[in-house]
Amino acid sequence: MRVGIIGLGFEGFRPSISDLSTREMMFEAAHKAYADAGIDPRKDADSFVSCDEDFWEGWSITDEMVPDQIGAARRTLCTVAADGITGIGQAFMHILSGMAEIAVVEAHSKVADVVDKEVVEKMALDPSYLRPLGLDSDSLAALEMSAFMNKTGIRREELDSYIFTAKARGLKNARASYGAKVSKRDLKDARIISTPMLSFDKANYSEASIVLVLASDRWIKKNHVDAVYIDAISWSSSIPWYEGGSVVSPEYAANSFAKVKTETGKSLGNFDILEIDDTYSYKFFQHLYAISGDKKEVISMAGEDFVNPSGGAIAVGHLIEASGLHRVLECILQLRGDAGPLQLKRVSRALAISWRGIPTATGAAIALSR
Repeated sequence: MRVGIIGLGFEGFRPSISDLSTREMMFEAAHKAYADAGIDPRKDADSFVSCDEDFWEGWSITDEMVPDQIGAARRTLCTVAADGITGIGQAFMHILSGMAEIAVVEAHSKVADVVDKEVVEKMALDPSYLRPLGLDSDSLAALEMSAFMNKTGIRREELDSYIFTAKARGLKNARASYGAKVSKRDLKDARIISTPMLSFDKANYSEASIVLVLASDRWIKKNHVDAVYIDAISWSSSIPWYEGGSVVSPEYAANSFAKVKTETGKSLGNFDILEIDDTYSYKFFQHLYAISGDKKEVISMAGEDFVNPSGGAIAVGHLIEASGLHRVLECILQLRGDAGPLQLKRVSRALAISWRGIPTATGAAIALSR
């Protein structure tokens, strides 16, 4: 049995959304997704998955606040504290197991409501060994960035070139809050977060809600519905670099892509579009290195039109748990031919790679086709 994505909806994609609450934003995205799929969630949807983290939400057991606005009241619903692609994986398994014919996945960011983001991020650090050091997430990332650049030979110039490209692409993306024409002088004058990391190397936060509707191939054929199919999906956790994991090729990305590659029988060159996590500029290169393994290919691919045509998180913004769904959203729009000024020619296969962020070594990969 195959599983396809038959509907998508999104709301927001702004640094701060003051006119909608979290629940109202979720409702708007869900309403659009159900209209796109042509379904009534109260009658047709069998399962709902939401990607939430209590600390970001400001609620204990935040899944209690999920059902009403996505049409899941008194229905089968589960909340996973994970990246959006992992959430797709849960819905994917619900359908493959026969538990559901139609499943809904929602993830969102309302991070501007968080008064002190650094405090939330520090709660994820080991309380005995890391938190007492006083390091924040950006400092940890800067240490990994330095080690990655030293071991691979990736230069500051390569990072700058990607930032120029990503920001420029963002000017054409209606969902990008941080698209800009960046000059070398801008980078030279940029604030240093923690050597060697500059302010431009980090994706700024953004807010949005994204909803996808998945269905079994049987339901899709019976109802003559168009779909973007999920050819393979995988997620993985490995050892963080500061506990001995690789700073060159993170295992979570390498392992996830390896499983997708085995399942589909497709190599990296068989995909027409790649949407790669770039929460930090060096992570873009690191993730490419994990799925390619060749430095020259990585540097060459970094400037190609089919790699992060959306501008990535550097241009769109960091959406915390919704980051993975954003990668998938951009792929679906390309596969449907609905990407507007960003549209590439002859797109039939897409690959998205996600990462849950510091301090985790958790990520996912998904292959899509149409």
